Amino acid sequence: MTFTDLAAQSLATQGTALVGFIEAHADWAGAILFLIAFAEGVTVVGLLIPGVVALTATGALVAAGVLEFWTVYAAIAGGTILGDATSYWLGRIFGERLFRLWPFSKRPALRQRGEAFFHRHGGKSVFLARFVGPLRAVVPTVAGMVAMPHRQFQTFNILSAVIWAPLLMSPGHLAWTGYDASGLGDRAAPAGRLEQSPPRPCGLAPPIAGAPVDDRC
Repeated sequence: MTFTDLAAQSLATQGTALVGFIEAHADWAGAILFLIAFAEGVTVVGLLIPGVVALTATGALVAAGVLEFWTVYAAIAGGTILGDATSYWLGRIFGERLFRLWPFSKRPALRQRGEAFFHRHGGKSVFLARFVGPLRAVVPTVAGMVAMPHRQFQTFNILSAVIWAPLLMSPGHLAWTGYDASGLGDRAAPAGRLEQSPPRPCGLAPPIAGAPVDDRC
């Protein structure tokens, strides 16, 4: 097993543990998810935590009726917007010094990819990078370093977050829906999610000669 495989397995394990923690503390799910989304969006920190794994898996908790969709959606979108805004200001205030910190100091190619992506796409890169894995943790910082206008940054930041949040939840939601529909899931489906067809009206059959009418319908 390679180091990459071990790292991926570790992230998956940590993500599963986070989801279990969220489920066990469902009353605080909004605050927990907000903090995870915020941390995942902050440069440097976002590279160290399995935020995306946990946030994606919460879609299954929504599908199972454990969490309410709008609470999860608002928490993820809000935390993500604030996290990227923090990355922007870190880049604007600290600039070059930020990329001397670990883990960026060990991954110079990531910074180079982020800068190349930003210069290729301009302001739109803030929107596009949301959907491009590791660049999500770099491009907002680069935008701050090059002094991208704050209003323009926030426009792309907010627009991408409100689209990204439901897309992020959808794999977990679809996975649970398919699993539960197969009859293998051990969690009861939430009321109203799987609606059953109403019973057909029962009409009395005509009596057979010599037999009483059955009025049990």
